[in-house]
This record gives sequence, structure tokens and C-alpha cells, in this order.
Amino acid sequence: MVNEALLISPHSERLLELKALALLILRKYEEVIQVCEQSLDSAERNYCFVDNDNQLCNEDSLESLGQFPAKLWRWRMCAKAHFHLGRLEEALDLLLKYEEINSTIQKYGMESMESLTSFTATIRDLLRHKAAGNKAFQEGKHAEAVEHYTAALACNGESRPFSAVCFCNRAAASQALGYIADAIADCSRAIALDPNYPKAISRRATLHESVRDYGQATIDLQKLITLLESQQRSKASQPGRLGSLSTSTQDLRQARERLAKAEEEMKREIPLDHYLILGVEASSTAAEIKKAYRKAALRHHPDKAGQFSVRSDSGDDGYWNEVGEEVRRDAERLFKMIGEAYAILSDPGKRMRYDAEEEARKLRTRGSSSGSETLSEAYHYQYEKGSRRQRERWDSWNGYNQYQRWQNGPDAAQPDTYARRSSNNSRFTDGSRWNDWDCF
Repeated sequence: MVNEALLISPHSERLLELKALALLILRKYEEVIQVCEQSLDSAERNYCFVDNDNQLCNEDSLESLGQFPAKLWRWRMCAKAHFHLGRLEEALDLLLKYEEINSTIQKYGMESMESLTSFTATIRDLLRHKAAGNKAFQEGKHAEAVEHYTAALACNGESRPFSAVCFCNRAAASQALGYIADAIADCSRAIALDPNYPKAISRRATLHESVRDYGQATIDLQKLITLLESQQRSKASQPGRLGSLSTSTQDLRQARERLAKAEEEMKREIPLDHYLILGVEASSTAAEIKKAYRKAALRHHPDKAGQFSVRSDSGDDGYWNEVGEEVRRDAERLFKMIGEAYAILSDPGKRMRYDAEEEARKLRTRGSSSGSETLSEAYHYQYEKGSRRQRERWDSWNGYNQYQRWQNGPDAAQPDTYARRSSNNSRFTDGSRWNDWDCF
């Protein structure tokens, strides 16, 4: 109906605002931004500002405000759209501009400043927690990084891409602490929230490789390759994307190499690394193993899998049910893996045979490869020999340097899918063009 009305009055500000609002409710966020940007030129040429007394304001009074009133509702709509797309910096930029003309907002009778102020404060808090987590991770304070990412997740239920980034970053911190099961679970949550998040898929594949679950690693790597191929085709069809296309080609080549290696390892049918799954040392006592199992089983029980994020009051129950079901399936697989690890390590006889087989396998591998070790074997040897500090150096192991862009740490150190991404010049950021990949 709004589109039909726009055919009659294509420059009606009221109709354009209604269309943007309808698209926002339908969660068509890119289209919201498109409507606002494409209609701005004509709005600035044709817009007449009327005050509360229905008096037409002259052009000098508009210029004294520093911005045309036609931009006000567009800033508000675009800020919300960027927020839902995970682009919190862009949203904050627009809200700050909106606040600068408080007097215009009051005269205009638009959305109350209090609600926008609360929205701005929420975004500030989310970015602050995320930045603090990134800083702590870079300084090697991984437990502190986990706390900050958890705090960001606790106060966000609307921006799903942003939550996916926080889950993926928390997974990197948990991985550095040696909590592989926690890291796998967080990657699964990130993927459930955003199935097209390559870093989360790649990181979960790495975690599966580290515990020698090459079957699941190959599934993730196949998914990653399909996603990268799709993104590469999309970039190839867009002009001026040569640099990003080259990066995408390199990522795709590396993913295919990883898949080939994972498929080779899967054929060897090597048992899972049960110690790493439970997050214990090979020298741990039976009591320590039991304690680690109880903690992991309680944390990753499938019945609690759906309680992983703050839910909004938007009434989107269908979406959350689908996300919860996917997370539950992943949790069931992880819970089973944890149970199998405990079944082996809690039985003295089975644990003794497992340790003996591990030692024999390492000796055979060293002999057949003249001192070179496979990726997972090198990590297991490093894990058995040392403390948790040695396990934290896993990400810097030479065999994985070629995948450093996605594997080592959060998006503070690496480019991120949701870091100021835009394919067009924005009319709302002073004419500056956003880079496709921009480190925080």
C-alpha cells in the first residue's frame, strides 16, 4: 500500500518514513538503508520545515541548525538498521549526529530523546565491553577477556551479528585458556546466530582438528569452502573489489588445503584427544578428571543449550526456536564427546590402554616421518609435556601460521566480517568510504 501511494507522491517524506519503518519491522535492514540514502538528495532539495505553530521556517534557520531536518528520521532509521546488522560504530556515529540537534528533535515532535539516549548508551556499553575484551586478549589476559565478552552478551539480544562476533571472540579466549569444549560451544552459538560467519566456521574446524575430530572438521571446512565460494562470486560481480577478491581467493585456497589434510587424517581413524576435550593434563588424577567432567557436563548439557543469549521482546519466537534447536543439536554432539572422554579416562584399565596406544602411535609417527609430526600430534605432545601456559602457545605453532588471519584471537587482532562493512559510500558519515575489512 505504501509503495502504491509513493507512485502518486514519490517525494512524500511521510510515506518514505513509513516505508523505512515497515522494512525495519520486516528486518530488511539493507533495504532500510537503501531507501534512506537514495531519497536523501530529493528530500534536501524539496523539504520544507514547519515548526509547531505551522510556520514555515526559512532557509537561514535551517542552515543555522547545521543539518537539514530531512536527515533526522533517516539517521534514526539507519542507526537502528546498522545496529541490527552488527555495525555498531556506524549506528553510534549517526546517533551522535542526531543528538547534536536536540532542539530540532523537540520542535519536530519526533521520537523522544530519552529513548535514543538509552539506545546510544546501550551501544556504547556493548562497544566498551567488546573493546575491553579485545584489549585483554591482546595482553594475554584471556580470563579477563572472557568476562568482558560475557558482559557484552548479557546486555545484547537485538544485534545478532554482534553477538555472533562476541561468541567467536570468547571462543578464541577459551581456546587460549585450554577450554576447548567451551570454545567449540561458543563457535556453534556464533554459527547458529550467523550461518554466514566464516571466522566462526573456520575456528570451530580448528578446534575439532585440535581434539582430532577430523570428521566434524571436514564438515565445517566443506561448509566454509561453500561460503567462501559464494562470497567470491558475489565480489567478482561487483566493480572495484579486486583487492578483496584476491584475499577471498587466498582464503579459499587455504580452506581447500586444510580440507585435504583433514580428510587424510580422518582416514587414519586416530582416537580423539580425551584429555584435551575435558581440559585436563595427562598426569591428572582420577579426582581431577571427575571434577573436570562434572563441570563440563553441567555446562554443556543439551537442556541448557538454548539459554545462551539474551532474547529481545520483539516476538520473534520462531527464529529463536530455530536457533535454539541448532544449538541443541551441536550441544548433544559435544555432550556425547565429553561423556565418551570420561568413560575412557575414568576407567583405570581403559585409560592405561589409551595412554599406551597414544605413546605407541607417537613413536610410530616420529619414526615414519623422520622427526616431523602431524598437526594434532604435535599439539598432543606439547599438551602432555607442559602446563596450561604451553597449551596457550598452540595458536602460534608454526604449522598454523598460514591460517593466522582467522585462527589467532578475536577481531581485535584480525579483520572481522562485521567490521565497518559497506559496499557503498555512505551519505551519513561525512562522505567517507568504509573499508570492506577494517581492523578494530
